[in-house]
Amino acid sequence: MIVHEDLSIAGDHIKDMRRKPLIHIITNPIAMARSADAVLAVGGRPIMAEHPGEVSEITKTCDALLLNLGNISDVRMKAMTQAAETADETAIPVVVDAVGVACSKLRLDYMKGLLKKHNITVIKGNYSEIKSLYDEQYRSSGVDAAPDLTIEEIRGCAIEISARYGTIVVATGEWDLVAWGDECVELAGGSSQMGSVTGTGCMLGAVIAAYLGLYDLPDYSMRRHMDTVIRACSFFKNCGEEAETDKGGGSFLTALADALGRGHTVSSEIRTERRALDTSMYLITDSSGCNEEEFLEKVEDALKGGVTMLQLREKDRSCADYIDLAIKVHDIAAAYNVPLIIDDRVDVMLASGAEGVHLGAEDMPLEMARRIIGPKKILGATAKTVEAAMAAEKAGADYLGVGAIYPTTTKVKTVLTPVETLKDICGSVSIPVNAIGGLNADNLSVLKDSGIAGVCAVSAIMKAPSPREAVSVMKGAAWAICG
Repeated sequence: MIVHEDLSIAGDHIKDMRRKPLIHIITNPIAMARSADAVLAVGGRPIMAEHPGEVSEITKTCDALLLNLGNISDVRMKAMTQAAETADETAIPVVVDAVGVACSKLRLDYMKGLLKKHNITVIKGNYSEIKSLYDEQYRSSGVDAAPDLTIEEIRGCAIEISARYGTIVVATGEWDLVAWGDECVELAGGSSQMGSVTGTGCMLGAVIAAYLGLYDLPDYSMRRHMDTVIRACSFFKNCGEEAETDKGGGSFLTALADALGRGHTVSSEIRTERRALDTSMYLITDSSGCNEEEFLEKVEDALKGGVTMLQLREKDRSCADYIDLAIKVHDIAAAYNVPLIIDDRVDVMLASGAEGVHLGAEDMPLEMARRIIGPKKILGATAKTVEAAMAAEKAGADYLGVGAIYPTTTKVKTVLTPVETLKDICGSVSIPVNAIGGLNADNLSVLKDSGIAGVCAVSAIMKAPSPREAVSVMKGAAWAICG
Protein backbone atom coordinates (compact mmCIF):
# COMPACT_ATOMS: atom_id res chain seq x y z
CA MET A 1 0.00 0.00 0.00
CA ILE A 2 1.30 3.48 -0.82
CA VAL A 3 0.26 6.36 1.40
CA HIS A 4 0.97 10.01 0.73
CA GLU A 5 0.78 12.24 3.79
CA ASP A 6 1.60 15.82 4.66
CA LEU A 7 3.25 15.62 8.05
CA SER A 8 3.10 19.01 9.75
CA ILE A 9 5.52 18.50 12.61
CA ALA A 10 6.55 21.90 13.89
CA GLY A 11 9.51 22.58 16.09
CA ASP A 12 7.67 25.64 17.40
CA HIS A 13 5.00 23.30 18.76
CA ILE A 14 7.67 21.46 20.73
CA LYS A 15 9.24 24.63 22.06
CA ASP A 16 5.91 25.83 23.38
CA MET A 17 5.90 22.88 25.79
CA ARG A 18 6.78 23.80 29.36
CA ARG A 19 8.72 20.60 29.74
CA LYS A 20 12.19 20.61 28.13
CA PRO A 21 13.36 17.03 28.56
CA LEU A 22 16.95 16.15 29.30
CA ILE A 23 18.58 13.89 26.70
CA HIS A 24 21.73 12.00 27.72
CA ILE A 25 24.05 11.54 24.75
CA ILE A 26 27.15 9.34 24.79
CA THR A 27 28.71 9.80 21.39
CA ASN A 28 31.96 10.31 19.54
CA PRO A 29 33.79 13.65 19.82
CA ILE A 30 33.38 14.22 16.08
CA ALA A 31 29.62 14.58 16.48
CA MET A 32 29.21 15.93 20.02
CA ALA A 33 28.52 19.56 19.19
CA ARG A 34 26.23 18.82 16.25
CA SER A 35 24.22 16.26 18.23
CA ALA A 36 23.84 18.68 21.12
CA ASP A 37 22.78 21.48 18.79
CA ALA A 38 20.18 19.21 17.16
CA VAL A 39 18.61 18.44 20.54
CA LEU A 40 18.59 22.13 21.46
CA ALA A 41 17.07 23.06 18.11
CA VAL A 42 14.02 20.85 18.62
CA GLY A 43 13.44 21.94 22.19
CA GLY A 44 15.33 19.47 24.37
CA ARG A 45 18.32 19.85 26.70
CA PRO A 46 21.41 17.78 25.90
CA ILE A 47 23.85 16.47 28.46
CA MET A 48 26.96 14.43 27.72
CA ALA A 49 28.55 12.37 30.46
CA GLU A 50 30.79 9.35 29.98
CA HIS A 51 32.92 9.22 33.12
CA PRO A 52 32.12 5.92 34.88
CA GLY A 53 31.88 7.78 38.17
CA GLU A 54 28.94 9.92 37.08
CA VAL A 55 27.27 8.29 34.10
CA SER A 56 24.63 6.38 36.12
CA GLU A 57 23.80 9.43 38.21
CA ILE A 58 23.30 11.51 35.06
CA THR A 59 21.20 8.89 33.28
CA LYS A 60 18.81 8.67 36.24
CA THR A 61 17.83 12.30 35.70
CA CYS A 62 17.21 12.04 31.95
CA ASP A 63 14.18 11.49 29.75
CA ALA A 64 15.92 9.59 26.94
CA LEU A 65 19.33 8.08 26.20
CA LEU A 66 21.33 8.06 22.96
CA LEU A 67 24.31 5.72 22.56
CA ASN A 68 26.45 6.30 19.46
CA LEU A 69 29.11 3.69 18.63
CA GLY A 70 31.24 6.00 16.48
CA ASN A 71 34.96 6.24 17.38
CA ILE A 72 34.39 3.71 20.18
CA SER A 73 36.77 3.46 23.17
CA ASP A 74 37.05 1.31 26.30
CA VAL A 75 35.88 4.19 28.50
CA ARG A 76 32.94 4.97 26.26
CA MET A 77 31.89 1.31 26.05
CA LYS A 78 31.93 1.03 29.84
CA ALA A 79 29.95 4.25 30.14
CA MET A 80 27.37 3.07 27.59
CA THR A 81 26.90 -0.20 29.44
CA GLN A 82 26.37 1.63 32.74
CA ALA A 83 23.95 4.07 31.12
CA ALA A 84 21.97 1.22 29.52
CA GLU A 85 21.72 -0.56 32.87
CA THR A 86 20.40 2.60 34.49
CA ALA A 87 17.96 3.19 31.63
CA ASP A 88 16.60 -0.32 32.21
CA GLU A 89 15.87 0.68 35.81
CA THR A 90 14.26 4.03 34.94
CA ALA A 91 12.48 2.71 31.81
CA ILE A 92 13.45 5.64 29.59
CA PRO A 93 13.64 5.26 25.80
CA VAL A 94 17.07 4.21 24.50
CA VAL A 95 18.37 4.84 20.98
CA VAL A 96 21.52 3.05 19.80
CA ASP A 97 23.23 4.36 16.67
CA ALA A 98 25.12 1.38 15.22
CA VAL A 99 27.90 3.43 13.64
CA GLY A 100 30.57 1.25 12.05
CA VAL A 101 29.24 -2.19 13.00
CA ALA A 102 29.63 -3.29 9.37
CA CYS A 103 33.37 -2.61 9.38
CA SER A 104 34.31 -3.43 13.00
CA LYS A 105 33.77 -6.77 14.74
CA LEU A 106 34.41 -5.05 18.08
CA ARG A 107 31.50 -2.69 17.51
CA LEU A 108 29.26 -5.42 16.12
CA ASP A 109 29.85 -7.72 19.09
CA TYR A 110 29.35 -4.86 21.54
CA MET A 111 26.14 -3.80 19.78
CA LYS A 112 24.72 -7.32 19.93
CA GLY A 113 25.58 -7.51 23.61
CA LEU A 114 23.61 -4.32 24.26
CA LEU A 115 20.63 -5.69 22.37
CA LYS A 116 20.62 -9.00 24.22
CA LYS A 117 21.06 -7.58 27.71
CA HIS A 118 19.15 -4.29 27.69
CA ASN A 119 15.82 -2.77 26.67
CA ILE A 120 16.68 -0.88 23.50
CA THR A 121 13.87 1.16 21.98
CA VAL A 122 15.44 2.08 18.64
CA ILE A 123 18.31 0.70 16.57
CA LYS A 124 19.52 3.21 13.99
CA GLY A 125 22.02 2.56 11.22
CA ASN A 126 22.67 3.00 7.52
CA TYR A 127 21.84 0.21 5.09
CA SER A 128 25.21 -1.54 5.54
CA GLU A 129 25.01 -1.38 9.33
CA ILE A 130 21.50 -2.84 9.37
CA LYS A 131 22.59 -5.55 6.92
CA SER A 132 25.51 -6.44 9.23
CA LEU A 133 23.21 -6.71 12.26
CA TYR A 134 21.02 -9.07 10.26
CA ASP A 135 23.94 -11.12 8.91
CA GLU A 136 27.18 -10.89 10.88
CA GLN A 137 29.08 -12.39 7.93
CA TYR A 138 28.31 -9.27 5.90
CA ARG A 139 31.15 -6.76 5.96
CA SER A 140 31.62 -3.30 4.50
CA SER A 141 34.48 -0.79 4.49
CA GLY A 142 34.23 2.44 6.40
CA VAL A 143 31.09 3.91 7.95
CA ASP A 144 29.31 4.61 4.66
CA ALA A 145 26.56 2.42 3.25
CA ALA A 146 27.43 0.15 0.33
CA PRO A 147 25.76 1.45 -2.86
CA ASP A 148 24.55 -1.98 -4.04
CA LEU A 149 22.10 -2.63 -1.18
CA THR A 150 18.46 -2.32 -2.23
CA ILE A 151 15.45 -1.06 -0.30
CA GLU A 152 13.75 -4.45 -0.72
CA GLU A 153 16.73 -6.27 0.79
CA ILE A 154 17.09 -3.93 3.75
CA ARG A 155 13.35 -3.89 4.40
CA GLY A 156 13.48 -7.62 5.07
CA CYS A 157 16.56 -7.21 7.26
CA ALA A 158 14.96 -4.42 9.29
CA ILE A 159 11.74 -6.37 9.89
CA GLU A 160 13.67 -9.46 10.97
CA ILE A 161 15.94 -7.48 13.33
CA SER A 162 12.89 -5.81 14.85
CA ALA A 163 11.33 -9.21 15.55
CA ARG A 164 14.61 -10.67 16.80
CA TYR A 165 15.25 -7.97 19.40
CA GLY A 166 11.81 -6.41 19.94
CA THR A 167 13.04 -2.98 18.87
CA ILE A 168 12.17 -0.32 16.31
CA VAL A 169 14.70 -0.31 13.49
CA VAL A 170 15.65 2.79 11.49
CA ALA A 171 17.67 2.13 8.30
CA THR A 172 18.85 5.37 6.72
CA GLY A 173 19.42 5.97 3.04
CA GLU A 174 17.77 7.64 0.07
CA TRP A 175 14.63 6.18 1.57
CA ASP A 176 14.66 5.87 5.36
CA LEU A 177 13.01 2.65 6.53
CA VAL A 178 11.34 2.50 9.96
CA ALA A 179 10.32 -1.01 10.99
CA TRP A 180 8.57 -2.51 13.95
CA GLY A 181 6.97 -5.94 13.93
CA ASP A 182 5.43 -6.57 10.52
CA GLU A 183 5.14 -2.87 9.69
CA CYS A 184 7.74 -1.03 7.62
CA VAL A 185 7.39 2.63 6.73
CA GLU A 186 9.50 4.15 3.95
CA LEU A 187 10.25 7.88 4.08
CA ALA A 188 11.37 9.89 1.05
CA GLY A 189 12.82 13.37 0.96
CA GLY A 190 15.95 14.88 2.37
CA SER A 191 18.97 16.08 0.42
CA SER A 192 21.98 14.43 -1.17
CA GLN A 193 24.07 16.96 0.73
CA MET A 194 23.26 15.16 3.98
CA GLY A 195 25.71 12.45 2.99
CA SER A 196 28.47 14.82 1.95
CA VAL A 197 29.11 16.43 5.35
CA THR A 198 30.09 14.89 8.67
CA GLY A 199 27.62 14.20 11.44
CA THR A 200 24.16 14.42 9.88
CA GLY A 201 23.45 10.77 10.70
CA CYS A 202 24.48 11.39 14.29
CA MET A 203 22.20 14.44 14.33
CA LEU A 204 19.28 12.26 13.23
CA GLY A 205 19.95 9.89 16.15
CA ALA A 206 19.87 12.90 18.48
CA VAL A 207 16.60 14.14 16.98
CA ILE A 208 15.02 10.70 17.40
CA ALA A 209 16.09 10.55 21.06
CA ALA A 210 14.86 14.10 21.60
CA TYR A 211 11.47 13.34 20.07
CA LEU A 212 11.10 10.25 22.26
CA GLY A 213 11.93 12.33 25.32
CA LEU A 214 9.72 15.21 24.24
CA TYR A 215 6.61 13.35 23.16
CA ASP A 216 6.61 9.97 24.88
CA LEU A 217 6.32 9.00 28.51
CA PRO A 218 8.31 5.96 29.73
CA ASP A 219 5.19 3.78 29.90
CA TYR A 220 4.12 4.47 26.32
CA SER A 221 3.85 1.47 24.03
CA MET A 222 6.20 0.53 21.23
CA ARG A 223 3.39 1.40 18.82
CA ARG A 224 3.42 4.96 20.16
CA HIS A 225 7.22 5.05 20.02
CA MET A 226 7.01 3.85 16.39
CA ASP A 227 4.78 6.77 15.50
CA THR A 228 7.15 9.19 17.23
CA VAL A 229 10.21 7.79 15.45
CA ILE A 230 8.46 8.13 12.09
CA ARG A 231 7.70 11.75 12.92
CA ALA A 232 11.31 12.42 13.90
CA CYS A 233 12.75 10.86 10.74
CA SER A 234 10.26 12.61 8.48
CA PHE A 235 10.94 15.94 10.18
CA PHE A 236 14.69 15.56 9.76
CA LYS A 237 14.37 14.66 6.07
CA ASN A 238 12.08 17.62 5.51
CA CYS A 239 14.59 19.94 7.18
CA GLY A 240 17.36 18.56 4.97
CA GLU A 241 15.26 19.20 1.89
CA GLU A 242 14.61 22.76 2.98
CA ALA A 243 18.30 23.36 3.76
CA GLU A 244 19.63 22.20 0.38
CA THR A 245 21.90 24.81 -1.16
CA ASP A 246 24.39 25.21 -4.00
CA LYS A 247 26.81 27.09 -1.74
CA GLY A 248 28.58 24.05 -0.28
CA GLY A 249 28.62 21.85 2.82
CA GLY A 250 29.28 24.58 5.38
CA SER A 251 26.31 26.60 4.21
CA PHE A 252 24.18 23.46 4.14
CA LEU A 253 24.98 22.63 7.79
CA THR A 254 24.06 26.16 8.84
CA ALA A 255 20.81 26.01 6.89
CA LEU A 256 20.04 22.57 8.35
CA ALA A 257 20.50 23.87 11.89
CA ASP A 258 18.25 26.81 11.06
CA ALA A 259 15.57 24.51 9.61
CA LEU A 260 15.63 22.30 12.69
CA GLY A 261 15.17 25.36 14.88
CA ARG A 262 12.34 26.83 12.84
CA GLY A 263 10.46 23.56 12.70
CA HIS A 264 9.16 24.35 9.20
CA THR A 265 8.41 21.25 7.15
CA VAL A 266 7.43 20.40 3.60
CA SER A 267 5.35 17.55 2.21
CA SER A 268 6.85 14.08 2.69
CA GLU A 269 5.99 10.87 0.86
CA ILE A 270 5.47 7.80 3.00
CA ARG A 271 5.15 4.23 1.80
CA THR A 272 3.76 1.85 4.37
CA GLU A 273 3.58 -1.92 4.53
CA ARG A 274 1.33 -3.17 7.32
CA ARG A 275 0.21 -6.57 8.54
CA ALA A 276 -2.83 -7.48 6.46
CA LEU A 277 -5.68 -8.59 8.72
CA ASP A 278 -8.90 -9.78 7.14
CA THR A 279 -11.45 -9.54 9.95
CA SER A 280 -14.47 -9.45 7.65
CA MET A 281 -15.88 -12.81 8.85
CA TYR A 282 -14.73 -13.41 12.40
CA LEU A 283 -15.99 -16.59 14.08
CA ILE A 284 -15.93 -17.02 17.86
CA THR A 285 -16.40 -20.63 18.84
CA ASP A 286 -18.87 -22.15 21.29
CA SER A 287 -18.32 -25.80 22.20
CA SER A 288 -21.32 -26.15 24.51
CA GLY A 289 -23.79 -28.91 23.71
CA CYS A 290 -21.44 -31.08 21.67
CA ASN A 291 -18.51 -33.40 22.21
CA GLU A 292 -15.00 -32.62 21.03
CA GLU A 293 -15.28 -34.50 17.76
CA GLU A 294 -18.53 -32.77 16.86
CA PHE A 295 -17.05 -29.40 17.85
CA LEU A 296 -13.99 -29.82 15.65
CA GLU A 297 -16.21 -30.89 12.75
CA LYS A 298 -18.30 -27.72 13.19
CA VAL A 299 -15.17 -25.55 13.23
CA GLU A 300 -13.81 -27.09 10.05
CA ASP A 301 -17.16 -26.85 8.32
CA ALA A 302 -17.29 -23.13 9.17
CA LEU A 303 -13.77 -22.64 7.84
CA LYS A 304 -14.85 -24.23 4.57
CA GLY A 305 -17.58 -21.58 4.38
CA GLY A 306 -15.07 -18.72 4.36
CA VAL A 307 -14.22 -17.69 7.93
CA THR A 308 -11.34 -15.20 7.79
CA MET A 309 -10.41 -15.15 11.50
CA LEU A 310 -11.14 -17.73 14.17
CA GLN A 311 -11.28 -17.16 17.92
CA LEU A 312 -11.29 -20.09 20.32
CA ARG A 313 -13.32 -19.16 23.41
CA GLU A 314 -13.32 -21.61 26.32
CA LYS A 315 -14.25 -19.93 29.60
CA ASP A 316 -14.56 -23.05 31.75
CA ARG A 317 -11.74 -25.36 30.66
CA SER A 318 -8.64 -26.05 32.68
CA CYS A 319 -5.38 -24.69 31.31
CA ALA A 320 -4.20 -28.13 30.17
CA ASP A 321 -7.50 -28.94 28.43
CA TYR A 322 -7.62 -25.49 26.83
CA ILE A 323 -4.11 -25.93 25.40
CA ASP A 324 -4.91 -29.42 24.12
CA LEU A 325 -8.03 -28.20 22.32
CA ALA A 326 -6.24 -25.10 21.02
CA ILE A 327 -3.54 -27.23 19.40
CA LYS A 328 -6.17 -29.33 17.62
CA VAL A 329 -8.11 -26.28 16.44
CA HIS A 330 -4.89 -24.60 15.34
CA ASP A 331 -3.99 -27.56 13.15
CA ILE A 332 -7.37 -27.31 11.43
CA ALA A 333 -7.24 -23.52 11.00
CA ALA A 334 -3.71 -23.68 9.59
CA ALA A 335 -4.91 -25.95 6.83
CA TYR A 336 -7.21 -23.14 5.66
CA ASN A 337 -4.61 -20.40 6.25
CA VAL A 338 -6.84 -18.75 8.86
CA PRO A 339 -5.23 -17.20 11.96
CA LEU A 340 -6.31 -18.63 15.31
CA ILE A 341 -6.92 -16.18 18.13
CA ILE A 342 -7.15 -17.41 21.72
CA ASP A 343 -9.69 -15.73 23.97
CA ASP A 344 -8.36 -14.31 27.28
CA ARG A 345 -5.32 -16.54 27.76
CA VAL A 346 -1.84 -15.42 26.71
CA ASP A 347 -0.36 -18.61 28.16
CA VAL A 348 -2.62 -20.82 26.05
CA MET A 349 -1.78 -18.77 22.95
CA LEU A 350 1.94 -19.19 23.49
CA ALA A 351 1.70 -22.89 24.33
CA SER A 352 -0.51 -23.77 21.36
CA GLY A 353 1.33 -21.74 18.72
CA ALA A 354 -1.79 -19.74 17.88
CA GLU A 355 -1.39 -16.52 15.89
CA GLY A 356 -2.85 -14.20 18.50
CA VAL A 357 -4.85 -13.48 21.62
CA HIS A 358 -7.97 -11.41 22.32
CA LEU A 359 -8.23 -9.63 25.65
CA GLY A 360 -11.07 -7.91 27.45
CA ALA A 361 -11.03 -5.07 29.95
CA GLU A 362 -10.60 -7.44 32.91
CA ASP A 363 -7.85 -9.55 31.32
CA MET A 364 -4.10 -8.95 31.20
CA PRO A 365 -3.25 -5.30 30.36
CA LEU A 366 -2.66 -4.90 26.64
CA GLU A 367 0.78 -3.31 26.93
CA MET A 368 1.94 -6.15 29.17
CA ALA A 369 0.53 -8.70 26.74
CA ARG A 370 2.27 -7.02 23.80
CA ARG A 371 5.60 -7.19 25.59
CA ILE A 372 5.08 -10.89 26.25
CA ILE A 373 3.79 -12.00 22.85
CA GLY A 374 6.10 -9.76 20.81
CA PRO A 375 5.40 -7.57 17.78
CA LYS A 376 4.48 -10.27 15.26
CA LYS A 377 1.60 -11.91 17.12
CA ILE A 378 -1.92 -10.53 16.70
CA LEU A 379 -3.39 -8.68 19.68
CA GLY A 380 -7.14 -8.08 19.75
CA ALA A 381 -9.07 -6.07 22.31
CA THR A 382 -12.63 -5.40 23.38
CA ALA A 383 -13.73 -1.76 23.56
CA LYS A 384 -17.06 -0.23 24.49
CA THR A 385 -16.17 3.47 24.44
CA VAL A 386 -14.15 5.79 22.23
CA GLU A 387 -11.73 6.36 25.09
CA ALA A 388 -11.19 2.62 25.58
CA ALA A 389 -10.74 2.11 21.84
CA MET A 390 -8.10 4.82 21.53
CA ALA A 391 -6.29 3.52 24.61
CA ALA A 392 -6.30 -0.01 23.19
CA GLU A 393 -4.82 1.14 19.88
CA LYS A 394 -2.13 3.07 21.73
CA ALA A 395 -1.36 0.01 23.85
CA GLY A 396 -0.67 -2.11 20.78
CA ALA A 397 -3.99 -3.67 19.73
CA ASP A 398 -4.18 -4.78 16.09
CA TYR A 399 -8.00 -4.81 15.92
CA LEU A 400 -11.04 -4.18 18.14
CA GLY A 401 -14.24 -6.02 18.92
CA VAL A 402 -17.09 -3.63 19.81
CA GLY A 403 -20.46 -4.61 21.23
CA ALA A 404 -22.72 -6.22 22.15
CA ILE A 405 -24.92 -4.78 19.42
CA TYR A 406 -27.78 -7.13 20.35
CA PRO A 407 -28.39 -9.36 23.39
CA THR A 408 -26.58 -12.70 23.11
CA THR A 409 -27.40 -16.26 24.00
CA THR A 410 -23.85 -17.21 24.99
CA LYS A 411 -22.64 -17.53 28.56
CA VAL A 412 -20.53 -14.40 28.16
CA LYS A 413 -21.87 -11.44 30.14
CA THR A 414 -22.67 -8.62 27.75
CA VAL A 415 -23.49 -4.93 27.92
CA LEU A 416 -25.18 -3.42 24.87
CA THR A 417 -23.27 -0.83 22.84
CA PRO A 418 -25.23 1.74 20.79
CA VAL A 419 -24.51 1.75 17.07
CA GLU A 420 -23.69 5.47 17.31
CA THR A 421 -20.90 4.61 19.74
CA LEU A 422 -19.69 1.96 17.30
CA LYS A 423 -19.54 4.59 14.55
CA ASP A 424 -17.65 7.00 16.79
CA ILE A 425 -15.11 4.29 17.64
CA CYS A 426 -14.59 3.46 13.95
CA GLY A 427 -13.88 7.11 13.31
CA SER A 428 -11.42 7.47 16.19
CA VAL A 429 -8.95 4.64 15.45
CA SER A 430 -6.96 3.44 12.44
CA ILE A 431 -7.08 -0.30 13.22
CA PRO A 432 -9.92 -2.61 12.09
CA VAL A 433 -13.12 -2.54 14.16
CA ASN A 434 -15.54 -5.46 14.23
CA ALA A 435 -19.09 -5.45 15.52
CA ILE A 436 -20.07 -8.27 17.86
CA GLY A 437 -23.06 -9.45 19.85
CA GLY A 438 -26.17 -11.30 18.69
CA LEU A 439 -25.43 -10.74 15.01
CA ASN A 440 -26.81 -12.88 12.23
CA ALA A 441 -27.50 -12.56 8.51
CA ASP A 442 -30.92 -10.98 9.13
CA ASN A 443 -29.99 -8.13 11.47
CA LEU A 444 -26.83 -6.59 10.01
CA SER A 445 -28.57 -3.68 8.28
CA VAL A 446 -28.30 -1.60 11.44
CA LEU A 447 -24.52 -1.55 10.91
CA LYS A 448 -24.67 0.06 7.46
CA ASP A 449 -22.30 3.06 7.10
CA SER A 450 -20.83 2.39 10.54
CA GLY A 451 -17.29 2.02 9.20
CA ILE A 452 -16.70 -1.50 10.55
CA ALA A 453 -14.14 -3.83 8.98
CA GLY A 454 -16.21 -6.94 9.64
CA VAL A 455 -18.61 -8.81 11.88
CA CYS A 456 -18.17 -11.35 14.65
CA ALA A 457 -20.57 -14.24 15.05
CA VAL A 458 -21.00 -17.04 17.56
CA SER A 459 -24.39 -18.76 17.78
CA ALA A 460 -25.47 -17.79 14.26
CA ILE A 461 -22.77 -20.13 12.97
CA MET A 462 -21.94 -22.59 15.75
CA LYS A 463 -25.61 -23.47 16.38
CA ALA A 464 -26.57 -23.62 12.71
CA PRO A 465 -27.38 -27.01 11.13
CA SER A 466 -24.72 -26.23 8.51
CA PRO A 467 -21.99 -23.87 9.77
CA ARG A 468 -20.54 -23.71 6.25
CA GLU A 469 -23.82 -22.48 4.78
CA ALA A 470 -24.39 -20.07 7.68
CA VAL A 471 -20.97 -18.51 7.12
CA SER A 472 -21.59 -18.16 3.40
CA VAL A 473 -24.94 -16.44 3.92
CA MET A 474 -23.60 -14.17 6.65
CA LYS A 475 -20.59 -13.21 4.54
CA GLY A 476 -22.92 -12.14 1.77
CA ALA A 477 -24.96 -10.02 4.16
CA ALA A 478 -21.79 -8.56 5.70
CA TRP A 479 -20.39 -7.73 2.27
CA ALA A 480 -23.38 -5.50 1.61
CA ILE A 481 -22.57 -3.66 4.85
CA CYS A 482 -18.76 -3.54 4.87
CA GLY A 483 -17.97 -3.70 1.16
